[in-house]
Amino acid sequence: MTDHFEEKISQLLNPMSQLTRGLLDTTYLMRKDGSFVYTEGYWHPNDKIIGKLIYYPDPGGKTDIHGRSYNSLIKEEVDGEILYVSHTDQIRKLYRLFPDLPPDSHKLILAEYQVAFPRDSFSGYFDDRKSLRFVMDNYPAVAEIVEETSRIFEVPIDRLGITGSSALGRRGMHSDIDLVFFGTVRQNLETARKLWSIIYSRPECQVVEYGKFWPLKIYVKGMEVCTFYVYSDLSEIPLREAEVELVKDNVEAYGTVADNRHSLYVPVVLRLENVYLDGEKADDIDLIIYDGSIRGEFKEGLRLHIRGRLVNVVRGGKKTLTLSVIDGFNIELERFKAGVPRFQPPE
Repeated sequence: MTDHFEEKISQLLNPMSQLTRGLLDTTYLMRKDGSFVYTEGYWHPNDKIIGKLIYYPDPGGKTDIHGRSYNSLIKEEVDGEILYVSHTDQIRKLYRLFPDLPPDSHKLILAEYQVAFPRDSFSGYFDDRKSLRFVMDNYPAVAEIVEETSRIFEVPIDRLGITGSSALGRRGMHSDIDLVFFGTVRQNLETARKLWSIIYSRPECQVVEYGKFWPLKIYVKGMEVCTFYVYSDLSEIPLREAEVELVKDNVEAYGTVADNRHSLYVPVVLRLENVYLDGEKADDIDLIIYDGSIRGEFKEGLRLHIRGRLVNVVRGGKKTLTLSVIDGFNIELERFKAGVPRFQPPE
């Protein structure tokens, strides 16, 4: 195995000083210790970068990144099968591998399955668009799929990027393509609707994995393409440059989705109406879900049963009471159209 790490990474890695517009969703960064962190969302308080450590240097690791051995923190091989590591086990393993991290680094109001890394611990970041150009130049099969996807969705390639391990300029043997669409809220919703029109009318284009139908994935020429969406207009980002204060933990809520325009992103942000908080009628409220696995799941009109917490989102000195959920498993579809269900207790 020839080590081309410095040569390849130097073509892709950008200095942190170039993050003049702030850190965008779907971005990979490299820490000074050589590990790679993936960011989700736009909430990075107190000079920290909120994300998940994905790959770390390991002489015995099975992942080859430009000739160097790495291991994955989020996946493991069990009896020849690749499985996802639970969030809890990821955090436990992270502290064991990196004891320099404060033990409360994951205790974040909005995103307890992620970690707050010191900004000065990073050596640089990977730009999704720059990485896409590199991958298309070096992997013709990927270029063909990207060009076809651009044609199908009528989105020019200069509005596309790539994330996942491909953002690091590498390709696994059986990798899917994590394609990033940059656009306004309106443009990205148009793209998602085109995707839905295809996968709901052509079952062969639908992606079903781990027993789940994925509404933002599609097969293009037999290759799985996972679509991600990034705001090109920074003023449309709900949580950018916001501070968050905990108001109340362990809240039970019911609400109907009134506005889902931010359901394609991380975090998912929904506007709820006909809201009940702990059994009491409440005003309309936003729901923040810091769980990328349920992007694109919420249609307007859905009635939700939520177990989460109340927070104040502070922007420009204004506090807005908001619901927050860390794990999509804490949201259930509710068959009741309004109010709070009342059941007779078992005899």
